[in-house]
Amino acid sequence: MHMKLKFTFILICLLAGLLCKAQIQFVGAQNKLPIPSLNIYNEKGTLIGFTDKTGVTQFLDNGVKKQKLPLAVTVQHISYENKTFSLVSLDDKQLYFLESRPQVLKEVTVTAKPKEVVVLKGYFRSLETFDHQYKYFSDGIVEFYIPLKKGKPKYRLIDYRVFVDSIVAKDYNAKMRSFFQIPRITEIDNRKLADRLNDLVKENDTSSRIRLLKKGNEVGHLTTDADRSNVQLYLDKVLPDTVVNEKLFSLEAKTFHEVTIENYNATELNSMTPFNLTALYQNIVASLKRKKEYGHIPCEILNEFYVMENGYITEEEYKSNQKGLTKSIYTTLQKSNYKTRFWEKLEDYHIPAINDGLVKQLGENLQLIN
Repeated sequence: MHMKLKFTFILICLLAGLLCKAQIQFVGAQNKLPIPSLNIYNEKGTLIGFTDKTGVTQFLDNGVKKQKLPLAVTVQHISYENKTFSLVSLDDKQLYFLESRPQVLKEVTVTAKPKEVVVLKGYFRSLETFDHQYKYFSDGIVEFYIPLKKGKPKYRLIDYRVFVDSIVAKDYNAKMRSFFQIPRITEIDNRKLADRLNDLVKENDTSSRIRLLKKGNEVGHLTTDADRSNVQLYLDKVLPDTVVNEKLFSLEAKTFHEVTIENYNATELNSMTPFNLTALYQNIVASLKRKKEYGHIPCEILNEFYVMENGYITEEEYKSNQKGLTKSIYTTLQKSNYKTRFWEKLEDYHIPAINDGLVKQLGENLQLIN
């Protein structure tokens, strides 16, 4: 998943200054391993930081140090239960434990038909911020169709809501225009997980974690849970301690943080396919510059997908079911279209709730588009 400039030039993210002095670390309560890419929100629902590969908090430079203490925060991660607490200090060494989130899939009887196309039905949400303000939010129910042999994954939206802050959107359009295409749904790879990781060196770190290295640098890891029934893949596409600088005409960007987290309900790497996927998280934290007078303006793109049902269909069934399917992950929904109140059923599948700060914005600054 990535943002890209139009006219085929790929461009992703720049991160404004990070405040890294605090040693606030998050680890799993069961495996005691660091939790990377944990999002940290203040009580207004604004992203104020995230954890690095060691589980240590990296605060974004958006006035966190100026806020009064204690600071109420909510942390969110696709593999762990949400937790809200107060930080009494931003400088002292602190350690927090998070409980794993149960993974719930509706049981579907798998018939003897050929396993040619995976179908994943679940809940998605997409969030975009600009200059530390919510600009766009959508969520809903989606069906992914993922051919395992040839062809790209496609999807069909079933029910969905769209919220837009018109003031922030107007500011964005005035300063950034339409140079960027924003991913609005998770990008799914149809290859086996082992094939996707062929170009990475694998080193055993602990009995439950394998480090993934590229050119000698750690870029991610595979973690097996305590009962050895699930695997999580964590990948950061930007090498550690590096920033990718790119420029096109008057546009400037620096890629700092582009993370993917995938959860699977299997542990045998060579046989794991999208059928085993249970949750997917893709996050870009960025800052972009188009004109000198605007400077670098931070933004964030977050896409999540939680599987509720999975199954297979044949290639023939897939070909006859193409109508209404979409391939591009950059298609921006213009208005809501739903018949069920799907957002009220997330707890049934142990899907993390929308953070409280964002919920408060829905229907206020972020207006439902019908």
